[in-house]
Amino acid sequence: MMELSANERRVLDMVWRRGPIARSRLAVLTDLTPASVTRIVQALFDRRLIVETVDRSGARGQPSRPITVRPEGAHAVGVYFSHRSVEIGLCNLAGAQLQAATLAADQATPENVARLIRDFIAGLEATEFDRASLCGVGIALPGDFIRGADQINPHAFFPDLRSPGSVRRLAEGIGLPVFVENDAASAALGERLLGAGQGIDDFLFVHLGHGIGGALVLGGSLYRGVYGNAGMIGIQFPNDRPRPSGQDLFANLAQAGIEIADFPELEKLTVNDCPPLKAWIRRAGAQLRQELALTARVLDPAAIVIGGRLPLAMLNALVSEIDTPEFCNEGVGLPRPRVLASQLGIRAGMIGAASLPFVRLLMGRGSPHDDRDLPGLALDYPTPASPET
Repeated sequence: MMELSANERRVLDMVWRRGPIARSRLAVLTDLTPASVTRIVQALFDRRLIVETVDRSGARGQPSRPITVRPEGAHAVGVYFSHRSVEIGLCNLAGAQLQAATLAADQATPENVARLIRDFIAGLEATEFDRASLCGVGIALPGDFIRGADQINPHAFFPDLRSPGSVRRLAEGIGLPVFVENDAASAALGERLLGAGQGIDDFLFVHLGHGIGGALVLGGSLYRGVYGNAGMIGIQFPNDRPRPSGQDLFANLAQAGIEIADFPELEKLTVNDCPPLKAWIRRAGAQLRQELALTARVLDPAAIVIGGRLPLAMLNALVSEIDTPEFCNEGVGLPRPRVLASQLGIRAGMIGAASLPFVRLLMGRGSPHDDRDLPGLALDYPTPASPET
């Protein structure tokens, strides 16, 4: 897909997050002249990235025609690691997952995952899918960066990702640009672009997966930190004690005789009808309320978004436990951040992973939004040469 100019990225980013949106509003939010907005919008129309909608409400006369993203204008492949599987899916520009495939976690070697990605893309190409609309592959890694993408510290469930060079082997032979972030950062991007963070430029994202992690969106962009690990709030909850993590939740449920193999199975439980789950949410909520208050005062974000792998109902229950009158209440009347549940729920990981190529499409390397382009976090591989016939 052809690179966009800086101003085209600004406009498309705003349409993506605020659309449907009027051209006049775009001019205000992007600080561009109306004439520039008109020209840029036409260029994005020509590239089939945006479409007009029709708003017939309001005054008489011609209806207004706000613009929004064209879902089929771009696609990306997302790869997300779960407790017992590696999930891969095709998402469009609106965040809808169109196709999916799964690999068992005990087979999650870099070589097997790379083969799954290659086979998945080959399956797309066997249909009438337009490869030209495919921006790339995003991989949400279950771990933190040690030396950029050259080496990560993965979750214990995925020991095959620990060796140096394993992340690069995930991308071998794919023939598309490959982008990686840790799973918390990927999910935060999904929320920023398509979820609870769409209209919020500064928020802390709390990722409840196998462990507990976090990510920061500051000034509308993902803030990575020097080594790509900004937002590691899990260190506030020692591993040798009860903590608000998925692994801890599974262990608590197992002690009560409720065996849960992986996160999707949590959907069959309801908070009010499952006393062990309700007790865990009360305890985990209290832990998060205490520790996130300290983090919130250091960062002073507009919001804290609670997300990850838990179902929406459980995330909402956790938010109710965190967002009490005691949260960030030092008795002096300081403003406090909003506490929001993810709107994407368990889809956030896949949507976030697929968003990584979209972010590159919107922001571009070296743009003002991405002035800390860490070596190794974007793995660009040229398309392999066609075999000789």
